Amino acid sequence: MHKKIYNEILSHNKIIIIRHKSPDYDAYGSQLGLYYALKNTFLDKTILLDGDENNHNIFNKKMDFVTKEDYQESLLIILDTSSENNLPNDNYKYAKSIIILDHHNNTPSFSKLALIKKDYSSTAELVTEFLLASNIKIPKEAADALYIAIIGDSNRFLYKGTTTNTFLMASALIKSGADIQKDYALMQKDEKILDKRFRGYILNNFNIKDKVAYIYIDKNIRSIYNVSDCFASRGCINMLSGIEGTEAYLIFTEMDDNTISVEFRSKRISILETAKEYGGGGHDLACGARLPLGTDINLIIDKLNEKLR
Repeated sequence: MHKKIYNEILSHNKIIIIRHKSPDYDAYGSQLGLYYALKNTFLDKTILLDGDENNHNIFNKKMDFVTKEDYQESLLIILDTSSENNLPNDNYKYAKSIIILDHHNNTPSFSKLALIKKDYSSTAELVTEFLLASNIKIPKEAADALYIAIIGDSNRFLYKGTTTNTFLMASALIKSGADIQKDYALMQKDEKILDKRFRGYILNNFNIKDKVAYIYIDKNIRSIYNVSDCFASRGCINMLSGIEGTEAYLIFTEMDDNTISVEFRSKRISILETAKEYGGGGHDLACGARLPLGTDINLIIDKLNEKLR
C-alpha cells in the first residue's frame, strides 16, 4: 500500500492536503508533517493546505487559499478522517484522485486508495511510517509537527493505541530533529482566564443520567466565556472523565455552522456504533458526530445508557 500511495503522489503535479474540520493536534500535525516532508522532497510540485482553523494550530503555518478549480487538478490527501460528514467542505468531490490516511474505525466509500490502521495511536504514527517506508526525508519542521500529533492523540503515550511501533515512530522523529522540550512547551501554553472559568462552568453544571455524564453548551454560554466551538467540545471533553458511577461522558456543543457537535467517550465499553448511528465515527472508546440543531439529545443519552447496560 505504501508503494501505491507513493506512486500516486509521483503522478500528480498538484497535491492538496486536508483533514477533518475542528482539527485537533493529530489532524494539524499530520497535515503539516506530511506537507513539510513532501514539499522538501518534491520541489517541482505545488502542495497546498486546506481546512478550517482553530487554536490547536500552534505550528505557525496558516492554511492556503484553495479554490474548487485547484481541486479539479489535484491529488487530494485526506488525513485523520474517513467520513465525508467530517470534512471541512465539499470540494473533495472535485478532486482528480483521493488518498485517505486514517486511524479511525470507519470504512470510506469515496476513495479507492485508503490506508486505515485503526489500532494505531494516531494518524501521525501512520504518516511517519509511510514517510520512512518510502524513503522520504523528514525535515525538522515535519518531525516536530508529527511528534506533537502523536503526543496529542496518545495523551503522552498513555492511551490504549500506544504500542512498540508508536515508540519506534517517535524515536525516528526525534532522530529527524524533533525538539521534544520545545514541542511540549508549545502544547502547554497558559490558558486565558475565561478559558479557565469556562472549565469551571462545566464542572459546576454537568448532569448525570444513569451511567452517562453530559453537558449541553449553547452559543450563549460560549459567548459569555468567549470560547471557540472547538475548545468547548474537543478541548474540554476530558473535564467529565473519572466521575464515580459513570461509564461514559458526552459534551454537546452548538457550533458556529449551526450544527451540534457531540463528543462521545467511554471508560471500557465500545460506543462507536452509537456514534455511527448519528453519522459519526472514530474509535471504540472515543468518537464524535454532528447533529442538526434542535436534535433531542435525551434520545442519544437514553440509547447510550441502553448500550452500556
